[in-house]
Amino acid sequence: MTARFVAEALAKNLKTPVMVDNRAGAGGLIGTDAVAKAPGDGYTLLFAGVPHLTTRWFANGPVTFDPVKDFAPVAKVSSSALGIVVKADSPYKTLGDLVAAMKRKPGEITYSSGGAGSTSHLCSVMLNDLTNTRAKHIPYKGNGPAVTDVIAGQVDFTCQGAPSVVPMIKAGKLRGLAVTSAGRWGEIPDVPTSAQAGVAGYQVASWIGALAPVATPAPIVQRLSDELVRIAQSPEFKAFCARQSMYVDIADRRQFLADLPKEDAHWKRIAQLSKES
Repeated sequence: MTARFVAEALAKNLKTPVMVDNRAGAGGLIGTDAVAKAPGDGYTLLFAGVPHLTTRWFANGPVTFDPVKDFAPVAKVSSSALGIVVKADSPYKTLGDLVAAMKRKPGEITYSSGGAGSTSHLCSVMLNDLTNTRAKHIPYKGNGPAVTDVIAGQVDFTCQGAPSVVPMIKAGKLRGLAVTSAGRWGEIPDVPTSAQAGVAGYQVASWIGALAPVATPAPIVQRLSDELVRIAQSPEFKAFCARQSMYVDIADRRQFLADLPKEDAHWKRIAQLSKES
C-alpha cells in the first residue's frame, strides 16, 4: 500500500506514469533479483524493507545479488514498530509471563512468523537473544495466517507489525504484551513498551524505502530522492501512515546510503542467531 501511495504521488510530481509491479515469491527475492538486474536508467525502483536484507540468509537456492552492493539507496520514507501478541485468553498476561514460560520450557513455547527471514521471525529471535530463552519457530506463508493461528490458539505468540495486530487487539481477539518502540502506541495505549515490560534494549522497526539498481547515475538517484523526501514530508503521507499504524521515518539518499550497511550487519547477526538456536 505504501508503494502505491508513493507511486501515485511520484507520477503526479514527475508528470509520468508510475506503475507498481508486485513480484511475489521466495520472500521477496524474486522481485529484488529482478530490480538488481534491471537497467540503471531511473525507471525501475525497488520498494523494500528489512526482508530485503534478511531473506537471503534463508533461501533454498543460491542468491545472485548483494542487497547492499547491487543497489543505490534512494530514500527511506516510513517505519512501523512491532507488537508481541498472544490470543485474548492466553495464560500469558504480560511479557514477563511469556519470558518466564520460555525459561521454564525451553524450545516448547511456539511463535509464528510470516516466513523465515521475515521481520516477524527475527523480531522473536531478538526477544530470545535478549532474554536468554528459546522458543519454537512456526513459519507461515505470510503474516495473515501467522496471526490467525495465534488467535485460534494453535501458536503461543507472534511478533507483528502494527497493521497486523492493532485491529485484532482493539477487536478483543488478541492481547498485546508489549510494543517494540520507544513509546506506547496511541491506538492501544494500555500496551506497554518492551522496556516498560522488563526487556531493555528490545526495539525493532520495520522500515520501508526505495532502492535503484546500482548502475543508476547519481544525479537521477538524487532527483528521485528529493521527490520521495518531498512526498514523505507531505501532510497527506503523514495521514496515510497514521491510518496504517506506521510513522513517517525519512532518510534521504546520503543518510540511507550510510545506514544500509549498518542495518545489513545488524540483521546478519540476528539471522545467524536464528540458525544457531
